[in-house]
Amino acid sequence: MDHQAIDKIQQLVHAAMIGAPGTDVPTLLVPDGYTLASLEQYQETPFRFRGAFATSSIEDYGHYVNAEDEARVFVDIDAMRAKAFFDLGNPATPGHGEHTASLRLEKTGAYEACLQANGSSFAQKELAHWIEDWHHCITGIDSNGQELTAKQLANAVRKVEIKASSERTHEEGDWNTKRSGMDALDASAGDATPDIIRFHCIPYEGLAFRTFEMRVSILTDDIKPKLKLRIIGLETAQEEMAKEFKDVLQGELDEKATLLLGSFSK
Repeated sequence: MDHQAIDKIQQLVHAAMIGAPGTDVPTLLVPDGYTLASLEQYQETPFRFRGAFATSSIEDYGHYVNAEDEARVFVDIDAMRAKAFFDLGNPATPGHGEHTASLRLEKTGAYEACLQANGSSFAQKELAHWIEDWHHCITGIDSNGQELTAKQLANAVRKVEIKASSERTHEEGDWNTKRSGMDALDASAGDATPDIIRFHCIPYEGLAFRTFEMRVSILTDDIKPKLKLRIIGLETAQEEMAKEFKDVLQGELDEKATLLLGSFSK
């Protein structure tokens, strides 16, 4: 009998002497290196439930969480996300935390377009096309306070013109000569210029319809004007949406779920 065969026999004897390691899940010591191997995969049913549900629907998330006996839901309002654990247990009898449900709200296409336009500079034709693409979400106000439809707003953007004027002064004295000059660029679109773009949309599925007001600034640094958009009070709107997310989620969950602000990791 060679040396390798003797080693195998000794390993089998040692494994038999040790027996089962004493875990709740059926396991055995495999002789080769004494690796701990689970037999759970060979059982008729798993030893415990494991699963990770994920969705972007607040309503479906509520249905899933409410179907469980108990849940702790951690809500990250800054990221517009929530994660529920159904088997955390407690310090005295801890659980594995292997059954979870995650909710992550996704921006709608309209809200994404609104955010992408924020802070961007457009050529006249580019902005007019953008307004026409999202005409169903857009109304406007001109510099005279008149309400504009999306079509009127796009036409006003196309009509923006730049007028240049120059002023020069020259002064000569007995001992010095002074020169000064100033170029002025003025933008106009007839009687009034586009002032505010109102973008109406649902920012996230499950949240309320909202209107974002975008200030239109005309940049005259070049011969051809550029138009820049800026959402007025964006940070305030984001705070309001975060609070709304928490309130809507709380309304979808029943008394079996404990809702906590923050995040949790094992």
